Amino acid sequence: MTAFTPSTPGPDTIITNDADARELLSRLLGPALRRQLWAFFVAPDGEQLPIVIPIDSIPASPSGDELRSIVSSLGQVLDEYSPGGSILFALERPGEETPHGFDELWADGLHEAARDEAVDVFAIYLVHDDGLRMMKARSSARR
Repeated sequence: MTAFTPSTPGPDTIITNDADARELLSRLLGPALRRQLWAFFVAPDGEQLPIVIPIDSIPASPSGDELRSIVSSLGQVLDEYSPGGSILFALERPGEETPHGFDELWADGLHEAARDEAVDVFAIYLVHDDGLRMMKARSSARR
C-alpha cells in the first residue's frame, strides 16, 4: 500500500515503473472522496503529459460498450498528443483497501476494452481511503 503525500508534481515527471506511478498518484490524489475514474497520459519516454481527465458519476456495473467508449475516447486523446504512449488509470472510491466487486469489474473491463480498442495501459490503480493498490499491471494492446 502507498500512503498519500499530497504535493504538485514537477513539469518533468517521468513514469517508467510502479514506484513512479505510485509517487505521482499519491501526490495528486488524496484519500478517496467519491467513485470516479482518473486518466493520466504517459508519453512513450515516460513523461507525464499535462492532461488529466477525471470521469465522475461512473456506474457500479459498467457495460462493455461504456468501457469501450471511454477507452476509445481516451485513446483518441492519447493518439493526438502522444502517439505510442499509454494511459495510467486511477479508480477512486471511498473505503478500505480490499477490492470490491465494483473495483474488479472496472479494472477487468478497462483492461479488456483497452485490448479491444488497441490502447496501451500503463497500469490500473485503486485509490482508497488509506492509499493505493495496483489492480492491473501494464498492458500493451497496439496492433
